[in-house]
Amino acid sequence: MRAAIYTRVSTSMQAEEGFSLEAQEEVLQQTIERKELQLYRVYSDPGVSGKTFKRSGVQAMISDMKAGRFEALLIHKLDRLSRNMGDIIAFIEMVNKLDIRLIIAAQGQDEIDTRSPMGKAFLQLNGIWAELYINNLREETLKGLVTKARNGGRHMSRPPLGYKFEG
Repeated sequence: MRAAIYTRVSTSMQAEEGFSLEAQEEVLQQTIERKELQLYRVYSDPGVSGKTFKRSGVQAMISDMKAGRFEALLIHKLDRLSRNMGDIIAFIEMVNKLDIRLIIAAQGQDEIDTRSPMGKAFLQLNGIWAELYINNLREETLKGLVTKARNGGRHMSRPPLGYKFEG
């Protein structure tokens, strides 16, 4: 059975300096070996937010999945795929329709089967937490920027086009 790997980190600093992409891929490679799968391709979105599926790695993966180029997809955690519940549900429906086996490696030795009722519930609950995280992060970031601006600090790293920081 041919298997694809998908990895993602959110920031360019993680992608350039961190080991998270490598660590994700290592765990997924071990899972492929343990399950005696054949690696087809590694898809990755280094330094890209999981807020939407508008990512080149995800789009290439979906295109190849629809073309039948692999039968299993391995991800480290559900939030590496997306932090949007709507995207996750639509993706799971597509995976099931295409009869692709989705393996979430960070959940231990057992495969999460998205076609079973318990597998669907597991994915939906984790998707809710991932979406809550991104919504809370947005709210907390905005709160911090407003407080910083109110206290006279800069709330951005560079001025808007046509303006200069006074200084």
